[in-house]
Amino acid sequence: MFNEDVIFAANELKKLIGYTIVDTVVTEDDSSYGFIVERDPHGKPIERRVIWVDCDPEGNGPGWLSIGEINAQTATSG
Repeated sequence: MFNEDVIFAANELKKLIGYTIVDTVVTEDDSSYGFIVERDPHGKPIERRVIWVDCDPEGNGPGWLSIGEINAQTATSG
């Protein structure tokens, strides 16, 4: 059985494929953080997005971001 929240989040992350992280961002009151991504869609203006790392869908505080290496323990892509 799949966790619907995990599947939803994984599908949201797929929207970032093709983007490059170019900077980090913190709110003025230090209550949340994230990163800036951009991509060059070949001949069109560069697209930029801000990605916030939130603890829940309502943005009730900062979340946790884990970064690791790909190894035998890593789940397959969805």
